[in-house]
Amino acid sequence: MALKHHGFLTPTDRREWQPEPEAVGVGPDGTAFAVWPHRRQPDRKQVTAHAGGTGIVTSATVETELKVSFVQPLPGGQFLLAAARGRAGASPNAQIWTSEGHLVRAGYLGDAIEEILTTPSGDLWIGYFDEAMGGSGPQAHGLVRFTHELVPDWLYPADDALPAVFDCYALNVAGESAYCCPYTDFHLISITGNVPRDLGPAPHRSAHSLLMRNAQGALIGGWGPEYDLVTPLRPGGQGVEPAGRQCRIVLPDGTEAQRVRYTGRGSVLHAIARNNWYSVMLDDIAEVAQADRH
Repeated sequence: MALKHHGFLTPTDRREWQPEPEAVGVGPDGTAFAVWPHRRQPDRKQVTAHAGGTGIVTSATVETELKVSFVQPLPGGQFLLAAARGRAGASPNAQIWTSEGHLVRAGYLGDAIEEILTTPSGDLWIGYFDEAMGGSGPQAHGLVRFTHELVPDWLYPADDALPAVFDCYALNVAGESAYCCPYTDFHLISITGNVPRDLGPAPHRSAHSLLMRNAQGALIGGWGPEYDLVTPLRPGGQGVEPAGRQCRIVLPDGTEAQRVRYTGRGSVLHAIARNNWYSVMLDDIAEVAQADRH
């Protein structure tokens, strides 16, 4: 399954900003964002937005001491910067900025953040990795939805009828809904509104990315050498079933796709390797998976 080259991420001036981004993220509408540290002033960072190709849609310069792991857009041209690690009572690990580079608010989103994906309305879906289980607060739930005011308004419930989220391996946000496939049970779970639903065991374990659209989906990755494995799936009344043959993701030239950061947004997989931005659609994956069956 060959990725398609979608664009190139770059700062406004490579002489002033580091040539590789500190953090990257993809918003609800498919716009990519990148954070570039200043070459001489480490607390000075540029945030750029990209819609494909080589152009820059917008850019903003901020002054922050955050070790930025995540960047996500918010309504009104604002954007979120967040660090993966944090400690309650210490400095905030999340900040919201305007497009002009003014700080709106700061807050604490919990420790051991694995992924942050925002919604069109400005909510934040946050998945945590397993070190969060040793703490208290919202991160101990494994999956939390925050408001744009950086306040939790939904926590994944401790319910015996639902698989626990010890590590939110794979998270996908489509519109306002979220899907995840967490460690250790690796069940596919959907959350619409405030209602979580266990769709059943996934046909492959340990995937780190997920694509979903209605009754069609795909898992990306796995343990060790399965980092580039694609597993098509179909949720239904009998649980989650395989939907065609597994395949491997490769770069457009057919070489291995190594050291790639994947983000699942609905039915689109975004893949960013250093400054190169690739993508592949769920429909393309399904076509390859079905063709390989004949």
